[in-house]
Amino acid sequence: MNSLEQLSLLFRHNDWANRRVIAVLKRNDCPEALRVMSHVLTTEKEYYERLFGKDSTGFDFWPDADPDDLSALAMENAENYDRLLKKFDDEGLGQTAEYFTSAGEAVSNTFRDILSHVVLHSAGHRGQALTLLRQNGIEPPVVDYIIYRRELQ
Repeated sequence: MNSLEQLSLLFRHNDWANRRVIAVLKRNDCPEALRVMSHVLTTEKEYYERLFGKDSTGFDFWPDADPDDLSALAMENAENYDRLLKKFDDEGLGQTAEYFTSAGEAVSNTFRDILSHVVLHSAGHRGQALTLLRQNGIEPPVVDYIIYRRELQ
């Protein structure tokens, strides 16, 4: 499996996991976990736009949202990344995106690095949301990658 195939699989898992957490948030009140998931999905969208040179200077990565907003944003993100990854071959992931961070710093990274960052960033914060759910007496969903793979079989 090449890195493009692996990234595509990781993004499909990412969407599956995001939707499982959002489903729990729709049935339960946990503002802290909702805020974290808003950050996850907002960041996914912003990084997608950065791939095309968006200037993120001053961008707020922690907006308020409700679970319905998150559902729509999760769907939009999944569709955008899926379309993007279908357009590439493995070598294309080495091209560079130049953009401005929220602090206004001009930076450049390869598409491969940005896409890897997105799924790792989302997984880390999703874990934070799961902990917040549990701390509030809410059973978090299972979002493990290996469980996702087993469900595909």
